[in-house]
Amino acid sequence: MVKRTWARMFALVNGLLIMVNAQMAFGVENVANSVNHGVILQYHHVADDTPAATSVSRDTFKKHMELLRRERFTVWPLPKLVEALQQGRKIPDKTVVITFDDAYSSIYRNALPVLRGYNFPFTLFVSTDFVDRRQKGYMNWDQLRELTKYDATIANHTKSHLHLLRKPEQVTQIQWLSSLREELDGAEACIKRETGQHWRYFAFPYGEADEGIIQAVKAWGYLGFGQQSGAVDKRLLASGMAPRFPFNKQYSDINDFLIKASSLPMPITSEKFAAVVFDKAVIPALDLTFSYDMGKPNCFASGQGAIKVELLRKNIYRVEANQFIPIGRSRYNCTIMAAGKPNRFHWYSRMWIRKEKNRWYEEP
Repeated sequence: MVKRTWARMFALVNGLLIMVNAQMAFGVENVANSVNHGVILQYHHVADDTPAATSVSRDTFKKHMELLRRERFTVWPLPKLVEALQQGRKIPDKTVVITFDDAYSSIYRNALPVLRGYNFPFTLFVSTDFVDRRQKGYMNWDQLRELTKYDATIANHTKSHLHLLRKPEQVTQIQWLSSLREELDGAEACIKRETGQHWRYFAFPYGEADEGIIQAVKAWGYLGFGQQSGAVDKRLLASGMAPRFPFNKQYSDINDFLIKASSLPMPITSEKFAAVVFDKAVIPALDLTFSYDMGKPNCFASGQGAIKVELLRKNIYRVEANQFIPIGRSRYNCTIMAAGKPNRFHWYSRMWIRKEKNRWYEEP
């Protein structure tokens, strides 16, 4: 299927239309011996009969793991990647971390045998209330303790998987932050008690937070992980919401997976935007400052395709959607082909959240 020509093809990746060099196979050889970044993959259900928005099929998951091995990716535990990034140690090129949110029983039933077969380490972010009450569709503590025998990291996803942004009007900000801290600290204490693990890694439920909550979580001593796409480097890890690539049944194409798993961080030194959460129709303006001149990025908005990118001054670009962002969660995604690295892309993502007529939208 791959022709030995310099023909070009288009690959649709998470709604992004990206030019891809069709001559080279993905990841056959490392482009460098070591780098200063990695990619964190995010899954929820691994099953054929669960909601499409939070699931990959068993077959897709097997193909993903098979490709990681076949294409010679390095699979690390999350703590190893975190330590390497924080200490500035070199990381093998094409290093990935496998994570799951919510501790669904399908992970134990369908994902674990595949992971054990490849001897891949992995991380589960657990909302402890669901495990404590043995809710149907979730693992129990005995199963989670069993996973730790297979190099599983058990980490924090709050007690009840609440929306951290949805503060009731009658509750003060101080009261709300206090309740959020109890959610995190309570889950962390439960995980430590039940499994002996105590990493203080935290995955934001729904990937939602504003800067105030992100900074509060950092002040409480947690390292935060989001659901916006992109590779992670030291700066992004320290930002308080490190990126992870989410996968579901809509985004299960194998080429899509390979492009994302082998992506690189965008060399951005600063980001400027008015807000993350909006109460009305808006077109957010996003200013990105690059550390060096790498050319104009290609940027896309959820449901809109390619959007406007304007050079403001040297190495500073303004990104704006073509029309109002939709109600709910949406993103701007930007990519630039990596120089001298065929089929490798620098990748950046920014999440936006828009309420519905000044009220919170319902989850699908």
